[in-house]
Amino acid sequence: MGRMRGWADLAVTTVRERADIFSTQAATTFTQLGGHLNRATGYDAIDVLKRQVVEQEARIKTTREAARAAKLAYDEAVIQRAAAQRDVNELLQRKSSWSDEDVGRFTALVRADHAREQDEARAKAAVSASEDAVEREFSALMRAILARYHEEQVWSDKIRSASTYGSLAALGVNLVVFIAAIVFVEPWKRKRLAQTFERKVEELGAETKAMVDEGTRRIDERLANQERLLAELFSGVAEHVHEVPSASAFVEEQEQSRPQEPPRRTSASYPWFGAVGTRELVLIAGSAVAGGAISLLTRSLFDS
Repeated sequence: MGRMRGWADLAVTTVRERADIFSTQAATTFTQLGGHLNRATGYDAIDVLKRQVVEQEARIKTTREAARAAKLAYDEAVIQRAAAQRDVNELLQRKSSWSDEDVGRFTALVRADHAREQDEARAKAAVSASEDAVEREFSALMRAILARYHEEQVWSDKIRSASTYGSLAALGVNLVVFIAAIVFVEPWKRKRLAQTFERKVEELGAETKAMVDEGTRRIDERLANQERLLAELFSGVAEHVHEVPSASAFVEEQEQSRPQEPPRRTSASYPWFGAVGTRELVLIAGSAVAGGAISLLTRSLFDS
């Protein structure tokens, strides 16, 4: 159990490491592809300008901080000189009552005022220089932004032109394919469809012809059988018809041999009665046979 758990942990760790490696390689590959694409489209120059804008923003931030510090130093120098001048003015107001200490203090204050004046001048110059630097850095930032904007506009125009030409090329290809489909593919499809339809019609005609031939053959066979049966039946009826006069003759002989009796209205008194009865019998038998044959033929046709 512990071994299986160890194998499972090892498999999970291996899969995780492979996933990390794959993600790192994929990120690197996509970055390289992005770089190649930027170089191919000319966007790398815009990336350079973007970096320049970012660097210029950092420089102008530093310059503004320096200008702010210089202005604070100038304000401090102005405050210190003003305080020294107040002290000098106070001493000058009571000049008539100066002591040796006041004379030394006045000398020190004049010397300090002169030094503070120089510090104030230097601070003022530093403020002016920092403001000029801020102006220069701001102008450089504006130039970098304008250059980046110009390059982006040029790149977008280039991409727009490329997309326009690509759209025109795709439209031309689609038009050529459409014309080729109308000129070549559609007639070929219609011809193939017509051939397929003709082949199906021929196959259906052949099948129908085979079915009709088979039905005709069966009908012919059954008609032949019916004709054979009718022939046999007619032959039997004809034999029966030939035997009927012999029986009537026998009846006449018997009548002649008998003593003479008064004539009666019988079938022998009318010679045509036996003949008519025999003909009707033949017609009835033939009609029955023909009707049976026709009904059998009709049934066989509907069954087939």
